[in-house]
Amino acid sequence: MDQTQWNQEQAHLAETLEIVAQERIKVERALGMENGGDRYLMVSDDGSDDAVVAQQVMRAKLRELNQLRLSGKAPYFARVDFTPDAPQDRPSIPGGPLYIGRWGVMKTPECRMCVVDWRSPTANLYYSGQVGRVDYAAPDGVMTGEITLKRMFSIADGRLEGMQDTGVVGQEKFLTEALSQPATARLREVVTTIQAEQNTVIRYEPMRPLCVQGAAGSGKTTIALHRVAWVLYRLQKTLEPRQMLILAPNPLFLSYIGGVLPDLGVDEVRQMTFAQLCGQLMGKRMPRIQAREGLGERLRMTKAQRDARDGVLRRKGSVELYGELERFLRQWEQTCMPTQDICLGKRVLISAEEIRRYFLTDFRHFPLQARAEELRKVVGARLKKALDEAGERLEAMARDKLDALMRALPDGPERRERARRLLDARDERLRELKELPKRFWQAYDEKWATMELVKVYEAFWQDMARRDEANRAVWEATQPVTQRGRAAQEDLPALLLLAKSLYGLARMEIRHIVIDEAQDASPLQVKALRQIFGHDAFTLVGDLCQGVYGDEGLRSWEELSSGVFAHAPEIAHLGVSYRSTVEIMETALAVMRRHPVRGAGEARPVLRHGEKPMLTRVEGEKGRLEAIAAQVGEWTREGYRSIAVTVKTERAAKRLHAALLKALPEARLVTSVDGQFDGGVQVMDASVVKGLEFDCVLIADAEAGTYPDERFYAKLFYVLCTRPLHRLAFLSAGEPPAHLNGAKILFKTA
Repeated sequence: MDQTQWNQEQAHLAETLEIVAQERIKVERALGMENGGDRYLMVSDDGSDDAVVAQQVMRAKLRELNQLRLSGKAPYFARVDFTPDAPQDRPSIPGGPLYIGRWGVMKTPECRMCVVDWRSPTANLYYSGQVGRVDYAAPDGVMTGEITLKRMFSIADGRLEGMQDTGVVGQEKFLTEALSQPATARLREVVTTIQAEQNTVIRYEPMRPLCVQGAAGSGKTTIALHRVAWVLYRLQKTLEPRQMLILAPNPLFLSYIGGVLPDLGVDEVRQMTFAQLCGQLMGKRMPRIQAREGLGERLRMTKAQRDARDGVLRRKGSVELYGELERFLRQWEQTCMPTQDICLGKRVLISAEEIRRYFLTDFRHFPLQARAEELRKVVGARLKKALDEAGERLEAMARDKLDALMRALPDGPERRERARRLLDARDERLRELKELPKRFWQAYDEKWATMELVKVYEAFWQDMARRDEANRAVWEATQPVTQRGRAAQEDLPALLLLAKSLYGLARMEIRHIVIDEAQDASPLQVKALRQIFGHDAFTLVGDLCQGVYGDEGLRSWEELSSGVFAHAPEIAHLGVSYRSTVEIMETALAVMRRHPVRGAGEARPVLRHGEKPMLTRVEGEKGRLEAIAAQVGEWTREGYRSIAVTVKTERAAKRLHAALLKALPEARLVTSVDGQFDGGVQVMDASVVKGLEFDCVLIADAEAGTYPDERFYAKLFYVLCTRPLHRLAFLSAGEPPAHLNGAKILFKTA
């Protein structure tokens, strides 16, 4: 890069920063700010259309101001020189440099785009095109032309720190340098390093279902979040952030990814776990979920116990169960209501035929319990009328008898006594009439089947077991939980569908759903979400090789190809792993080759080399603790800030953390219930690390007895091996696991 080009780019940066500053001042003035100082902004909220519009305008201005302030530090990160072909029927469109940034910057009042938003169609030239002939999909159709230059910039705090022109080689060098940086305590945004295969996933048709099989470290979570930002940009006139939903496996993972969307200029996107979503939709109807450790529970099981458990989970999570639930609800609808006339004494308040007509026809648009409540209103009105008429008849009879008594007897003790008895008898009958509704409603309610969610779910599995002996194991596993009025995590999809039919669900307008770690979501969970929200706008990202929850989750993406969406989902593959070094990924791939997973493919590591993973043999627990302290100390001195020390179970992690505190007082215990990911030296069990990344990972219990040579443990060990960016090490106090056979690692003795 010669000095002339450097000077030209510095001058262009200065000019752009000046435009950004001017535009920021204009927005601040529009918001009533003085000298760039923040102030309280008040907008009327009287419920009128004008107030709603004013609030929307205010929010848009505040977003624009925030983006301009951030652009003042780094307005763009790339330049593409593109010359479009001249259309045959009109003059040639002028070419020129396009500067691409995280947010678009427009100079007013000329409406000249100084910086192109990375989400715009034009930015495809940077992510997908190479120098030479290219085409891209523009709003007016496909544009063709020629790229003559692609240039990347490093800009920080308004200063140009570096730049390079990129062909394939230059881009690889830029990517490698970016990936070589230490990890932080959260996921990074990667708009500057998005690769072509990732860009295709990000920009896939937003209203169609997409399944992304991403190798460990392929950036699938990051790309999913960037897809959220792109979809909101693409549909900005019709889609609001709160209409998008991200489902993540646990609160710790939500904390980990939480900073990416704000960095991309996106806020108010809903982010929660599936259980939290069920709580919002079902409200107080949602039963208490039986506490379990999930993966931690599976780690304590034998293979036979896991296989039995998987059979139950597979049945509860299958798409076919949706049809069984529909069949059961049709049956429940027919049998839950009274089958005989409802009478008050000899008077028929409502006939069995009327009950069926009201419940199955007139009130059919209501959920089942609402139908029952509407029917109760009908019966209640008739009961009141019957009781009022009976009371009036009693009053009239008493008056007639009292008049006759007055005419028949002269005033005296006998007449007064007989009158008193007559009135007392009337009052007693009236009291009986007043108390009659309580007994009536008690008898009436007993004629109905229960509408309590857990009891209906229990009846469903009881019916399933009665119909097919193969379901008996599921019924026997479910009954002890439901009899306590509770449910398990894997019951939630079916409970959600039952609750929808029984009571209806809280209104939540969601128009695009992203499911991360989707290999752990059951097919029924996806089907339930599809039915509840009524659209195909789903993005599911995951890695079948990391499906360590057995048959609770997906065994292949093809399980979603039929019976779930209106359109078969596209299945995309992210095959390049960007997280770990070549040496770490070669070790992880050797683990999975012993137990390959159909449809997962094999990751290709990006060409970033580092040290080979090291297995250290130690003597006893004392030797293990000393080796951990020594290895963590070495990595810390090298400048690494995010270090995970992992063991198999949570109980072992708690015990190890307590033993390490003297040697490593900075070590922090992280469990599955933690909701904050802070980095540093962390001790955690295998169930917690899934989905996270670190500078260095030390698997402190790498022994054959701890991780047997089974498919389940191969997946688990693969997950552990693919967490680090830079360093991977193992400690073994016995025979190393067979998973490392064939892996190119170093050995030493402590």
